[in-house]
Amino acid sequence: MTIALHDDSTRTPRHDVSFATHLATRCVRAFCTGALITCAALTMALVGLDRFSGGDAGLGLLGREVLIVRSGSMVPEFSTGDAVIVRPISTPEARRLAAGDIVTFRSSDDNPTLVSHRIVEVTESDAGGIGYVTRGDANVSRDSTVLAPERIVGVVTSHVPRGGYVLHALQQPRLLLTLVIALILAQLAVLLTRPSFHPQTEKEEDNE
Repeated sequence: MTIALHDDSTRTPRHDVSFATHLATRCVRAFCTGALITCAALTMALVGLDRFSGGDAGLGLLGREVLIVRSGSMVPEFSTGDAVIVRPISTPEARRLAAGDIVTFRSSDDNPTLVSHRIVEVTESDAGGIGYVTRGDANVSRDSTVLAPERIVGVVTSHVPRGGYVLHALQQPRLLLTLVIALILAQLAVLLTRPSFHPQTEKEEDNE
């Protein structure tokens, strides 16, 4: 009968260094692989990027619209370069909003530029139609026209400070290509410099 025994007393400093190096190499490889997958996912998401002239630029992701803030009209709530998360709503939902809600809407029926401002007053016409008076928090005056519910595309639910700058940078193909190439080179460097790792196992034979 053959019994394989592992005696820790036979471990050498060289063996410990090899094991640590091997473990570190595997961690680096796992990190690089994860980063490559993340870059691929970001690239696929950014392919569907919706661009708008002026105002905000948006990215549809997981049922939400991520908008890059291009002006400071909503300071201090959010600032230029922030990213705001917008929950799309239907026209019936848009008729049930209240003062204080921050909404994202088209500038006009002929202008697709998106604006995110706060509702400061709810109006009702003689015919029972609902309208909203909006204003940017940093603006002295209210917006010039009453906002119809049909122009509202969503409600701002949260924001990410400086997140817009990150999204804008990732929209640049040259930057994405540079990141991917750097990660691939890092993977190759790890593979080429990986030391051989052969843990030794002491065997003690007992013949019966």
